[in-house]
Amino acid sequence: MSKTNRCRFASNLFLLLVGASQGTVAWTSVAAAEVAGLAADDAASGLLTVTAARESKTKTASEAIEFGNNVQILTSDVIEASGASNFAEVAQFLLKGVNVGYSPDEGEYTIRLDGGGDRDTLVVLDGVPLYDRGPALETIWPTTTIDPHMIERVEVFRGGNSLFFGSNGGIGVVNIITKRPDGTDKVEFGASYGSFNSREIWGNARFKIDDEGRHSVMVYGGSQQTDGPRIFNPADFVDNVAAGGGVQKFPLNRTNVGVKYLWKIDDKSDLRISAQYTEIIFQDAFPDVNTFSPNRVRYPIADMSIDRRWSDKLYSEFSAYWTNPLLNNTETAPDVCRVRTGCINPATGAAIAWGKYTGRNLAFVNQGFGQDSKVGGFQELGYNLRNTLSLPIVELVGGAQIVQYKDDSDPVFPIDDKQTTVTGLYLDVRPVLPFSPDTKISGAIRRDFISGGSARTIWKFGFRQPIGPVYVRANGGTSYSLPQSNERFVQTVLTVGNPNLLTETTKTYNAAVGIAGSFDGGGYSAEVGYFYTDISNRIRTTSGLTPNTYFNDPGVTEIRGITADLNFNLGEMFTFNLGFTKQDAKAKGTPFQINETPEYFFQGNLAYHSPDQRFHINLLPRYQGPEWSTGGINRTTGTYILNGVVTPVTPGVVTPQFRENFGNYLVVNGSVGYWLGDKRQHKLQLRIVNMLDTKYAERYGFGNQRYSEAFITGQIAVNSNAYFYGYPFEGKPRSVYLSYQTSF
Repeated sequence: MSKTNRCRFASNLFLLLVGASQGTVAWTSVAAAEVAGLAADDAASGLLTVTAARESKTKTASEAIEFGNNVQILTSDVIEASGASNFAEVAQFLLKGVNVGYSPDEGEYTIRLDGGGDRDTLVVLDGVPLYDRGPALETIWPTTTIDPHMIERVEVFRGGNSLFFGSNGGIGVVNIITKRPDGTDKVEFGASYGSFNSREIWGNARFKIDDEGRHSVMVYGGSQQTDGPRIFNPADFVDNVAAGGGVQKFPLNRTNVGVKYLWKIDDKSDLRISAQYTEIIFQDAFPDVNTFSPNRVRYPIADMSIDRRWSDKLYSEFSAYWTNPLLNNTETAPDVCRVRTGCINPATGAAIAWGKYTGRNLAFVNQGFGQDSKVGGFQELGYNLRNTLSLPIVELVGGAQIVQYKDDSDPVFPIDDKQTTVTGLYLDVRPVLPFSPDTKISGAIRRDFISGGSARTIWKFGFRQPIGPVYVRANGGTSYSLPQSNERFVQTVLTVGNPNLLTETTKTYNAAVGIAGSFDGGGYSAEVGYFYTDISNRIRTTSGLTPNTYFNDPGVTEIRGITADLNFNLGEMFTFNLGFTKQDAKAKGTPFQINETPEYFFQGNLAYHSPDQRFHINLLPRYQGPEWSTGGINRTTGTYILNGVVTPVTPGVVTPQFRENFGNYLVVNGSVGYWLGDKRQHKLQLRIVNMLDTKYAERYGFGNQRYSEAFITGQIAVNSNAYFYGYPFEGKPRSVYLSYQTSF
């Protein structure tokens, strides 16, 4: 097939894909042979937002697209081109509508879609929900366990999707499917080195056990070590915390291993079994308190699935999983002389003045050294049986999901290990309209029975109508999030739980109109959408206090936003896509954008591929609009500190004591790759992070001066403006990484 014919074929197939789909296509160049190899059912059902045609999508994603959901599909090719070393980097620059919370370079982060918080976007790894059930000690960061080198594709479901995935998917679901055995023999191996003495090695090997490939296995693993960039400015450390060694590096070590098994029982059934273990060690020191704070997370996961096509009308899927994440750490704070007449250094016998660091550091209770570092964690089991019945006038999707979890922390913590069981029964009704077969309508309901006698009902709907190259779509749903164990019962020096917390509930709607088309050698698509979300009883935390606690926000959090996506490809050489999300997120009756929710942001991807598909350039810009953080004590009169400036409080308006905008910045990542070998199997890549060397904050925190000399000696009053202060979690400066990857 000639070059011209290949381009025309790719363009025609591109139009077929996006015309049958939701239409927001982020297209990356792939060889025409790969395009031609796309499965026929994929072409017929359409890909909503696809980044490479050769990857199939899950049945759940196909159905979500068909019935009005916004679904982005991101493939391994694009992730490899980005050079991302953790899933936070994948999400920040490649997943539309996503804002990453917390500090990825520190080893802590969550994924947030369309203005939601940590508990509104559910991340699922091969069917296993990576949701923190809240162990006694502190938060476990499940998404940090994801190895980007093992990702086959990512499916991003924007809009409420708790009906099939379970609670905590109220604003969206990020579904990650990893590489797995497929009855063939293949080995992949890679290594990289770069700034901050960052070293990484990864690989996987899949091989068939029998000649027919009905039984096959994959083994895989990876190891990442880095000294880490600077997270906090030394000037932001409280004087006695700095004197006690608080100014330190932030190394991060991550190791994972796993094994997967596939049994192709027959042409209609597959059985898959997997197990993996991940360990992460990172520093978690804060400038106002910690002189030493290493964390260790251990995260084992086991899962299985079996599917059966009984007939052309009935299809069944069953899956199960088990997880048991555990966390222990050591957290020390400076010992400060609190005696007016002075103290004695216990090690040297030297005199220590009132308010000064004594020369020793004291561990928090249950966060000491060795046996004094107590473990917090939880165990979770899940089962899901789903059946699809296709009849001439209606399609029915129904099933049951059971999730059981309990605290698995050391008995020293005041949290019992009583098991919580949630049994959900769901049914999705999809009528076929004989007078308008292209109209797709879905209405679904789910009833969750929660141990202890309570129950919750949630619903979901979807609609999609193509009109030539244009389409209109809409979907909506409800969800809920139970209080976590630590939110109710934790008791530490820094945090106290609230046993009276109420369940958080979410209701969301979104709608969009889009268009897609093609021309000789290329294609395009565009979509503009709107989303409307209300979160009631939103669970929040106080900030900067000693101790902090959890509470339900009395005002409904109202999130209103618009989205816009533009995608363009010119043959096999140039691809471009741009995503825009604007979100107005405020508690009802207040004028303030909620914390760590940018008012708007842009994401883009511009790629060039040489005609022989050996030379590749990728640019990944992200512009973050205003993003806010608050701290201190709320007030209704007087003044507050706005971006460092004393500002009058609007009378009667509940106003945080401190409010800081840490957004308004542009970060651009880029990579240059060259592929060698007769099959382009040897891949060299030079990656540059933060090419413009932008000074920015990934997160902005608030602390207090309780360990400072000025506070101890009475120069600063508790809860005064001088007692609280803010500090940025610095983003990664310009850095460079070189990697090599091969397959055979």
